[in-house]
This record gives sequence, C-alpha cells and structure tokens, in this order.
Amino acid sequence: MKEIQDSGKVWCKGSNRPVHAVRVGNKIFATGKGEDQTIECWVDGDVLCVDLHEREIRIARKIPLDLEPTLQGTLFNGFTHTKHADVLIVSSDHDRIEEKIVSGEAYRTGQYNSMSSREFWNKATGRGTNEQ
Repeated sequence: MKEIQDSGKVWCKGSNRPVHAVRVGNKIFATGKGEDQTIECWVDGDVLCVDLHEREIRIARKIPLDLEPTLQGTLFNGFTHTKHADVLIVSSDHDRIEEKIVSGEAYRTGQYNSMSSREFWNKATGRGTNEQ
C-alpha cells in the first residue's frame, strides 16, 4: 500500500519561493498549498488526496500517482526522511489533476468550515475515499 513518506518544501527551478510538497514512493508531488492555507494529504489507492483550506475557501485536489515528474527542483526544508538532493517534481497544475472548489454561500451553508478532511473529501467528490 502506498503512503506519504515525507513532506516539506521544494524549490522549483524558475520559481521565486519554495512550495509545499510530499513524497510518495520515489516521487515528489507539489501540492499547490498556498501561504495561509492549512493542508491535509493522504493516499487513497492510486491517488494523492489533498484538502486545502483557507478562510471561506476549501479545495479538494485529486492527484494521480502515475503522473510523471517534469519540474526540476531541489529539496528545500522540512523533509526529514528524504536525503537532500536535486529532484524532479510532479507539478500541482498538471492537466490530469482534478479539483473541486467550495467557496462563498455554498461554503457557509454547507458548513464546510467544521468538517473533517475525510468528510469534506466525500462531500466534495460525491463519493467515499475508497471509491475510484
């Protein structure tokens, strides 16, 4: 069973600041986490599930684990179980990544602020976390 082995920040070539990323197996995945967002990530089958939350916006991001890394970068900080190295990174804006954004009135009336990540994922994707 695949799982997240490590997390931290990576510096992608050409970017002006490091970005949050996780390691699953031998691949590094940029999650797209913003500066003020909270994040929870987990692996479900062949998908990296990402819950990003900030104020009245919540994003469910579904990242296929079979995506090929294309961004050059370097492990920056936070990784404790991964040797510092230059790496290839799976971009958080790949066209095969699915996401659902809940904001505004839907966020308020749906009580998305008080849901656990798994509850949010189930509601936002319309299915259980074990269904693909």
